[in-house]
Order: sequence, then structure tokens, then C-alpha cells
Amino acid sequence: MKKIMIYGKGGHGKVVEDTIYQINQAIEVAYFDDTSNPYRADYEPEAKVIIGIGNNEVRQRISTEVKHAFDTVIHPTAYVSPSAEIGEGTVVLANAVVQANAKVGKHCIINANVTIDHDAIIEDFVCTYPASYVAGFARVTALQTLKPGQVVWKSEVF
Repeated sequence: MKKIMIYGKGGHGKVVEDTIYQINQAIEVAYFDDTSNPYRADYEPEAKVIIGIGNNEVRQRISTEVKHAFDTVIHPTAYVSPSAEIGEGTVVLANAVVQANAKVGKHCIINANVTIDHDAIIEDFVCTYPASYVAGFARVTALQTLKPGQVVWKSEVF
């Protein structure tokens, strides 16, 4: 049985767990957090990890400390173009759309109802809140957070 470990047991971790179960209810999920169950590199060495923490800087720090391989989680109601690229550790949530030739970096959160349009670039450790929109050819630089409903136009680098 496939096992995925979520690092972080707060709100985003719960959403990641729900997304994993929407993909396959037979996947076993375990949690790590810094208080009740600290991360151990020797625990389930074949399992993959998703960092279930919304804070971009904390996600970045943890990604350098984790020794396990990272998984990528895409909700079954999300649409990701076959020509799009999604980096390791990234989560694409319900009803998100990632269009043709878009590039999404490592450990990003593409939240519910977000659209990343064609040829857009989302660098590493970005968090997009629900209903944000990144236009074709736009770029969102590393560690940025898009607010709910925020629009980044193609002429902008955010």
C-alpha cells in the first residue's frame, strides 16, 4: 500500500490529506509536526512526503531538512495541461486550472479555483490563495503569496 507522509497537521495539512483521499482512499497517510510527532528520516524510508504548511518560508526551510523524496498531489477535479510542468512537492487543489506550457515550481500551493494561464511561470515556494489568476506569460517570483482573487497580468513580474 502506498504511504504519503504530510509534514504539518494544521489547516493546509488537512486539505492535503483530503485531496490525497480524493485521489485514492487506499493510500495510507501519516503526519509529522514539530510538537507531537517530529520528523524522523528513518521512518518509512520508501514513503514520500508533502509539506502541508501554508507559510512559504517555513515550507522552504523544511524542504531542505527532509531526507525523504517528495510527492506531488493533484486533486482529481483540477485540470493540468499535459504540456504544463509541476514541480516536486507541489499541491494543486480542487478545481484549479494549469494551462498549456505553464510552469509551476517546487513546493507550491495552487489553491482551489486558481487559474494559471498558458506560458505563465510560478517559481518555487509560491502560495496562491483561492480564486487568484495568473495571466498568460506572467511570472510570479519565488516565495510570493497571491491573495484571494488577486490577478497577475502578463506584463507583470510579481
